[in-house]
Amino acid sequence: MEKVEKVQINQITKGTAQAECAMTGEEVLTCAINIGEQLLMSGAEISRVEDTIRRICDAYGILQSHIFSIASCIIVTLETQDREWITQTRRILSYGTDMWKLDRLNDLSRRICATRPSFDVIDQEYEKILKGPTYSPAMQCAVYAMTAGAFAIFFGGNLWDGIASLFVGALIRVTLYAFAKVHMKAIFSNILCSLISGMACILMCRVGPGQHVEMIMIGNIMLLIPGVLMTNSFRDFISGDMISGLLHFSEAMITAVCVAVGVRITAALCRDAGQSALAAKVEIAGAVLTLSVCLPLFEQVLDLITEWAV
Repeated sequence: MEKVEKVQINQITKGTAQAECAMTGEEVLTCAINIGEQLLMSGAEISRVEDTIRRICDAYGILQSHIFSIASCIIVTLETQDREWITQTRRILSYGTDMWKLDRLNDLSRRICATRPSFDVIDQEYEKILKGPTYSPAMQCAVYAMTAGAFAIFFGGNLWDGIASLFVGALIRVTLYAFAKVHMKAIFSNILCSLISGMACILMCRVGPGQHVEMIMIGNIMLLIPGVLMTNSFRDFISGDMISGLLHFSEAMITAVCVAVGVRITAALCRDAGQSALAAKVEIAGAVLTLSVCLPLFEQVLDLITEWAV
């Protein structure tokens, strides 16, 4: 009797597993491109997005999968087991950096490849990730403030400079939030935010606790550096995704130039007001901005040289 029961249980388990694995080509494509889209919107590099989509398709027995992805678009064409070709396209209108979502999406994709769950199960997990935790504006302001203060002290400022950077960092987040509410273009938003933060740094030295304006500006400029974009662009170059690498690199450089323009305008205003020494300090902060933009390039080149040497 026990052997008969075990055989029945095994048959039921196998039947359930087969039912869970049974997904149409459209469902496989929808699941794969949904996850790929969110990975791209959360800051993943192109090679990771394409590899994730390809692995999900392979897990469900897709015969062929052809994936083309750039920073603003994903196109996936696959051949099902019935020898049918289907295609989906997704337009990516906005993206940023969300490490929590990236981690959860990577975990979900690995579980899909390992267990091949049903479409409904994947869709439920996917919706949970989309409804993940969000941080209040107050919390975001606090994080911006602490990051700016830490950078100001790290680059040589004293405690008073760090305290002054706290207020300017919070102001940057409020300014970005206000610009996003009125749907201001990123180019003008970066220029104005850099200009406003520069003037605020000068004000914090004049009437606030700040003592070294260049250190306060450096701490707050670091909040505007497109570090993830620069890093992803060179990772795309190394992976052979030249189009995506150029797109990410161009966007990162435009962002950096906009921030530098804001710093330059601040320095010009100081010089026109007869504050040449103050203008020189502001320009020092701009030079640090240029160096910070170049650091990811140096890092990627060194990593590439290390790989070749090994």
